[in-house]
Amino acid sequence: MTTVLDSRLLGDVLRDILRPFGLPPVEDVATRRQLARTLLSGRDNGSFDGLALAYAVIAFCASTEDDAARVLESLRDNADALVLDGVRGGYVLLPCAQDGQLALARDLYEQLGLDVWMGVTWAPRRDLAAARATAEDVLRIASCRAPGVYELRDVLADFAVLRQPHVAERLARVIEPVVAQQPLLDALRAFIGEDGNRTAAARRLDIHRSTLDHRLRLIERLTGCRPTSPRALLTLSVALTAHSTPDVPLPRTH
Repeated sequence: MTTVLDSRLLGDVLRDILRPFGLPPVEDVATRRQLARTLLSGRDNGSFDGLALAYAVIAFCASTEDDAARVLESLRDNADALVLDGVRGGYVLLPCAQDGQLALARDLYEQLGLDVWMGVTWAPRRDLAAARATAEDVLRIASCRAPGVYELRDVLADFAVLRQPHVAERLARVIEPVVAQQPLLDALRAFIGEDGNRTAAARRLDIHRSTLDHRLRLIERLTGCRPTSPRALLTLSVALTAHSTPDVPLPRTH
């Protein structure tokens, strides 16, 4: 039987394993930034003996430069954090046990109280470059949604499409006639945002439900996809992502 003392000792051991030691001091911003760049680019050759075995990888962007600066300020005294920052976004590496990345990111987000978008994943050191690419794609998709913390499972369908450029291009063409008409685009976004609830979507748009129904019929005519069908609505949602997902202001890792 595992006692409370055993559990505490195990926790202490895990923290010692996961916590970096011998890193440059937090005041040495340039060196720590270069170390983060090296890890995220996949150029870690195993020579950094003082690093953690695994990390939460958080790609973030803020609505303003000031908010991005506040994210960095919140991490300034964190001796374990490695940060690669840009103008309105960047990457944060935090030592983390597997499956602990979401809690870490949510704690950071709640402490900030800002309009910030975060894409988070986890990886052992040898896989940090792939994890960075995943976190970046999750962030790109999430940046079209409400501010918050997002994992791959939150945007899985959109992620799969973005990783298949020929599929994304085809879907983008399907949705182009809707994107070209702002009332239809607004109607579709509201309908998606309310999970297919027409009453709630009409209320969000401040229009009559019959007006919304008319616009949804026009969308079906233009795309061949009936928005009131759950499967078709998912297709339209992913098509919007394929058409409109922006680049996010992240720093280069190479």
